[in-house]
Amino acid sequence: MPSQEFKRSDRIADLIKVEISQILSTAVKDPRVQGTTVLAVNLTPDMKKADIYISLSNSFTNIKEDELKQGLEKAKGFIRRKLSQNLELRRTPEIFFKFENLF
Repeated sequence: MPSQEFKRSDRIADLIKVEISQILSTAVKDPRVQGTTVLAVNLTPDMKKADIYISLSNSFTNIKEDELKQGLEKAKGFIRRKLSQNLELRRTPEIFFKFENLF
């Protein structure tokens, strides 16, 4: 059975998903983003931009959609810096938050 080839950007996207989930749950102190679920990460092939898909339906808190968006936008620089420190990539991708509503 031939092994399935994975692009480097796909492997890095999986690492970014795990790291951002951990950063949101432990390092970010903003109560608007606590309990946020990262659904997926899409990374461009050149690894300069990453779309982070976030779930809008949060069963842990009753934060409104616009408050969650404001909290994530405010924490974006901090998240990117922590991502750079934890993953030690040559170039940390610019992150963009996209929002998915599960229900």
